[in-house]
Parts: sequence; structure tokens; C-alpha cells
Amino acid sequence: MKKIITLLFILLMTVVIVACGPAEETPNEEETNDIQTETESEEARDTAWADIEAAGKMIVGTSGTYNPITYYDENNNLTGFDVELIREMANRLGVEVEFNTMSFDGILPALRNGQIHIAANDFAITEERKETFDFVLPHKYSYGSAIVRVEDVDKFESAHDLEGVKVALGSLTSNYAVFADNIGADGVAYDGGVDAILRDIINGNRDAYLNDRLVLHRTLEGFGDDRLAVAENVKYHATESAIIMLKGNLTLKERLDEVIEELLEDGTVKELSEQFLGEDVSQPLDKSEIIGLDGKL
Repeated sequence: MKKIITLLFILLMTVVIVACGPAEETPNEEETNDIQTETESEEARDTAWADIEAAGKMIVGTSGTYNPITYYDENNNLTGFDVELIREMANRLGVEVEFNTMSFDGILPALRNGQIHIAANDFAITEERKETFDFVLPHKYSYGSAIVRVEDVDKFESAHDLEGVKVALGSLTSNYAVFADNIGADGVAYDGGVDAILRDIINGNRDAYLNDRLVLHRTLEGFGDDRLAVAENVKYHATESAIIMLKGNLTLKERLDEVIEELLEDGTVKELSEQFLGEDVSQPLDKSEIIGLDGKL
């Protein structure tokens, strides 16, 4: 009898253990609804390309003040490397393009607020920006350098020599401002244009102007003063620049990726970069001698 009772007890405990054991990890109704809502929300946000197609027009944010990337020529026509690239992309997409010019610091807020579909202003791809925005495939590879007085060129054997130097910046929100802070330079932003910056360097009020090396060379060509030069040994912040859009516009990104890949393959990006920047910027760089944005090699 005792054996029977013992067996019955063991049987009962086995049933209880199985019943109380871990169930399969299947989402409950509330979790399923949350997943479905999130998916529907993603799809609801992915309307940029549909809006562009319906309107037949893509609205692009740019500054118009960053020669040779985006600027107004002698006839007051907006042009530049990024501008003409966007025009070619829009042409191949079969839509018109409308440029909305604004201050550099206002472009990304305009993108967040839905005032523009995309932005084109030599935006470097960074982890911080990728938290909020998506980038098209990169079309420009470069790095930062500095314009200094000719007699001071030999003082700058590397970007580390900018530590403690009075540097001029185009914007306090740019990556060049971030680098200046990380390297320990004394940075000041100018809102009066690049000519004011270069005159202050000549006059000794500032000792260097930080920006993209290709932009700096074009800037000196336009300014035409042999008292200034690019410090060629100053190499920092290797960049991959691309067109930028609000995160979640997956269909728009897909369309733009396809077009930029086509333009890279057929040499259009190379031709435009040689026209506006003086060399082919469409190929990745050797970063071994370029100091990082954090001020380290």
C-alpha cells in the first residue's frame, strides 16, 4: 500500500512540475499589438519618397555659403559640388528639385521638422548624427586641415600643433569645432563669411582657419592672397560625406542609394568633384596619418 501511495505521489508531483514549467516564449496579445503598432508606425513614417513622387519635386536644404560645395556664382545662381550632384540625382529620379537655403546650423533642425526632404552640405557621417538621421552612400572622402600665414606653415608639423592656437571656425556646431575643442585649440566661430576669417588671420587676430582641406584650397584660390597657405601636414578628422535624411525614410534612402551608386560607377561623381574640388574625391582614403576627431591618431 505504501508503495502505491509513493508512486501516486511521484506521479502527482511530475504533473505539477510540468504544469508549472516554463511555457514557450510566445508574445501575448498586448505584446503582439505593440509589435504590430511599431511596424505600422515605421511604415507610416516612410512617406517621404511617396510625397516626393506625388508632388514631382524634392525639397533640399543647403546653405549656399560653402564654396565650392554649395554657393552662389557671379550670376547669383546656386551651384557647387553637392548642388550639381543633387540636380543630377533628381534628373535621374524623374523629379524636380527645389533648394531651400538657410544657415548651416538650421539645416538639420529643418530636416527634423519636415521642412525639407533631404540635406546636402558636405555632411560628414558620424555616429551621433546616425542616431537621428540616415545617410545615402558616401560620395566624398576627405579630411580637415588649416589655413595659416605663410611664415607659420613650418610651425605646424601635425594637427597636434593646433593645441592652444587661436583658430577660426565657420560654425560652433560643425565637426571642425568639435575637433578644435578636443585638440585644445582656442576656437571662435564667425558668421560674417570666410573673407572676414582670412583677413583676421593675416592681421594676426586668429592664427588658423579649420575646415575641409579641399574647401580650404578652393577658398585660397578665390581669395587670391599669397600671404596665406594650407598647412599640408595638418591632417585630422577623415570624413565620409553624404546626403542626409531623417531616419525612417527607408524607401527614399533606397532610391537615393541606387542613384548615387550609379553616379559613382559611371564617373559622374568623379567629374563633378574634379570640376569643383580639383581632384577625384569619390574614393576612400588611407587614414593611417590622419588624426581622429577625438584628437588621437
